[in-house]
Amino acid sequence: NGEEGNPDSITPGSTAGGEEVVGTVGGGGRKTKSESGSGPRCPNCNSTNIESLGAVGSSVCTDCGTIVEENTIVSSVEFVEGAGGASAMVGQYVGMNSRGLGGRGRGGGQYGFSRASRENTLANGRRRIQEVAGMMRLGNHYVDSAHRLFTVAVERGFTQGRKRAHVVAACLYTSCRQEKSQHMLIDFSDALQVNVYTLGTCFLKFRRLLGLKLEIIDPALYIYRFAAHLSLDEKANEVSMTALRLVSRMKRDWIVAGRRPAGICAAALLIASRAHGFERHHHDVTKVLKICGLTVMTRVKEFEATPSANLTLNEFHSTNLAAEADPPVFTQNRIREARAKAVAERNTDLLTSGALDNPNLKGKWATRWRAGKKVTMKDQQMTDMYSQLETELTESALESQMIEAAEKGGDGDSPIKLGKKTEPAVSFTRAEQTHHRPLGISTLHVEIAYPLGNNHRPIVLPNQATAEELAAPTQKVEEALNFEEWKAAVPTDAADEVDFLFRSDEEVREREAVFNAQNKDYIERQGQKEHERIMAEAASRAKEEDELAQEEGRRRYLKTSRKRKDGWDPNELTTEEALLEVVKSRKISRKINYDAMSALFDDTGDFSTDLLSDKERKKEEDDIGEV
Repeated sequence: NGEEGNPDSITPGSTAGGEEVVGTVGGGGRKTKSESGSGPRCPNCNSTNIESLGAVGSSVCTDCGTIVEENTIVSSVEFVEGAGGASAMVGQYVGMNSRGLGGRGRGGGQYGFSRASRENTLANGRRRIQEVAGMMRLGNHYVDSAHRLFTVAVERGFTQGRKRAHVVAACLYTSCRQEKSQHMLIDFSDALQVNVYTLGTCFLKFRRLLGLKLEIIDPALYIYRFAAHLSLDEKANEVSMTALRLVSRMKRDWIVAGRRPAGICAAALLIASRAHGFERHHHDVTKVLKICGLTVMTRVKEFEATPSANLTLNEFHSTNLAAEADPPVFTQNRIREARAKAVAERNTDLLTSGALDNPNLKGKWATRWRAGKKVTMKDQQMTDMYSQLETELTESALESQMIEAAEKGGDGDSPIKLGKKTEPAVSFTRAEQTHHRPLGISTLHVEIAYPLGNNHRPIVLPNQATAEELAAPTQKVEEALNFEEWKAAVPTDAADEVDFLFRSDEEVREREAVFNAQNKDYIERQGQKEHERIMAEAASRAKEEDELAQEEGRRRYLKTSRKRKDGWDPNELTTEEALLEVVKSRKISRKINYDAMSALFDDTGDFSTDLLSDKERKKEEDDIGEV
């Protein structure tokens, strides 16, 4: 392309061999250059009679017909006239450092050049990644890594139906996880003003799509970052070193396993700052790390239960305890089993001695497990609802059974016989009855109930387990489980447990009744919406049928009115009558001989083939001449 607005300054193009090619103004026409030494030569016959076709960008030898050049860049200039009458050169200016033809607006360039949709998506994604990286103060290598992940997301179709900000945040956070930076997902949530759980869901799906195996975040990565926000002055480095040592100790004591790094980091900073003489509370670190205060206090109490909590600051830095504490969850389960064993053995002294109290709690909170659970108003309402539903469903089941018995010819005492069943037809406590809870024990002040596990069932002690439960597994990991065979081979004493895992038709009906009772208002609203939708569809259908009926009536009216007006029906006329009627009604010209036109048809009203067959007429003339 030459300089815009100055066609005289356009230089001719060059070929692959370095010779000049003559340009043509307007992109069309031909020009032959035959001067010796001033133009390209034919590689076949060494002729200089080369004809340039500027419109197609090729050159042909006029002597032997060899194509000398093809698809050359033609330096021709064309101008177009705009809407205001001004002339403009066709083309687009391309800078020296330009990567391609940039476009203006959504449709592409001003002169018809545009990038592909995929290139636009990637360019917009990179620009958005740079914006978010600027807010998070991330370097260019994070941007490049996130852009590569964004490209893969576009190729896999992950961006379809998702907001670009969510995908960009997932790509940048994945890059930060791979580089082990100090950024958390909640930081991206604050920068983009998006719910952290929404970003977390998008990140998990993106990681699952790519099959990435990211390492677990080390809580020590965040120590120096958040220690700078606690106003620790010149002791910030000492507190950070102590917090790092606390995190290391928590790892050996099984406190870090399965816990989020933010809670571990907050607990370590809180303990370290207090150890160095700073008055810091849990709400000071929760504001910085944006976590719940209960989580921080739980981690602190778990660390207090370890042997390292009894050491001084100097001893903690100089002594490395070889013993490791048990995981907190393991300790809690052993305490529950000890309580259940004491209740089963009626050991009142052990239960009231305080040895089985929660070690992480103090005062009345440590002995709170002894008191029974208070029945709240909500629990009472749920109990009343269950009893009412149980009565209604039982009566409905009895009524249906009575009707079936009457149809089969049963006697009138069938309702009484049905009512004498040991087990009711419907019971919401049938599942709890399969797991008999041992009786509690009464003390001087309170009645201690048998403890329950996390599944709200009575705790099973190790000595109560069956031989099959204690035996080592015999099934290989790679083998597939045949459910029917497994269920048939279940021992008799474990059949109730297996049946509890699967719901029968009656239990499904019971759960459905409970759901309908709890969500009565919602179901009514959904029913009203469904009714309104059906009515709207019926009204729309009726309107369409009415419009079609009106259109059909209008079409019939126009057809009959035209027939009455003209006095003839086009469908009942022959070809001759129809043509003549059209010519008469429209009055095409006075120069038409309508009698000659009528001769074109035979007696039946169809086209006469005698006048149109030249061969037969010539044959008849020859026959007459011979005679």
